[in-house]
Amino acid sequence: MFTRLASAAVLLGLTIVASGCAADIAPEQSFDAEQTEDNDSDLSTSSKSFVTLRHDDRKCVSPLCGGYFVKDVNKTTAERYVNSLDFSKSGWSDELIGKVLEAPAQELVLRGKLGKKESKYGTRPFLVYEAYRGLPGVEPLAGDRFYSAKDRDPQIQCFTAPCPNEMARELNTTKQSAFDGYSVSLAALPHVDQDWLVDRVNHHNAIVAAWIINGDKFPGGYAKILDASQVYLDVRDMMGPCPAFKLAACPEGQTWTWTRNEDLCQMPNACTVDDGSCPSLVPPQCAEGYTLSGWRTDSKSCIRFACDPSFVMPL
Repeated sequence: MFTRLASAAVLLGLTIVASGCAADIAPEQSFDAEQTEDNDSDLSTSSKSFVTLRHDDRKCVSPLCGGYFVKDVNKTTAERYVNSLDFSKSGWSDELIGKVLEAPAQELVLRGKLGKKESKYGTRPFLVYEAYRGLPGVEPLAGDRFYSAKDRDPQIQCFTAPCPNEMARELNTTKQSAFDGYSVSLAALPHVDQDWLVDRVNHHNAIVAAWIINGDKFPGGYAKILDASQVYLDVRDMMGPCPAFKLAACPEGQTWTWTRNEDLCQMPNACTVDDGSCPSLVPPQCAEGYTLSGWRTDSKSCIRFACDPSFVMPL
């Protein structure tokens, strides 16, 4: 697979290669006439958009200072000052709102619009309808675009690989790109479950800061990989509570082993011979903002560990 740097020159001068797929669409091809142009209009009070934000640390009279600077993702418009985040339209609980407000501003992507002017100063709040929190301690790479992604519908039938059956949509634009697979290694700190991250993007509305790069070469051309440097999880997609199990005792000399499902819940797997051969493993030290999980498996290592973002744990 190409690295980001190795593929940059290829992508900037990209030549489309036929992939051998029925109803083939080139991975970077637009899907309607409007998709070749970004709408660079400013934030508005009428239409919702995805924004990044940073806290305003200036010292002056509130509400002129102390709020946030917000900026539309994937656009060239300037930052806009808002005096506060207004969750009144979201219908969320105080606990869920707290999950957003406790996050560092630079780890958030919000979807919403400007509210009405407030007070004699004419400042506005930002009305929040959706919120996505990035993985703690991770920064997106400069120049990455922001995408949502999911399985292509309908799926296409391919005669040979690659087979671009995933679809990425650039936020705040109408551009869509077909691709073949995901990579989240740049976004995942040590012991973070990368399969789980891909599942959150593909099936649970998470968004990514990413770049579509060339992957392995196949008879039909290079596979296209959505290479994410940061994954932003939908804050409404909290884990748990996990089901409780009342298990029968394993036969003598055996013990229960476990797996984890897509919601990070440990699920019983099977009774496995316990011959005392499991190695003594020292649990890893998770980075700040992550919680350690461990469970007995039927693998040679016996115990598997994972560092899960603490903010996705049950409220």
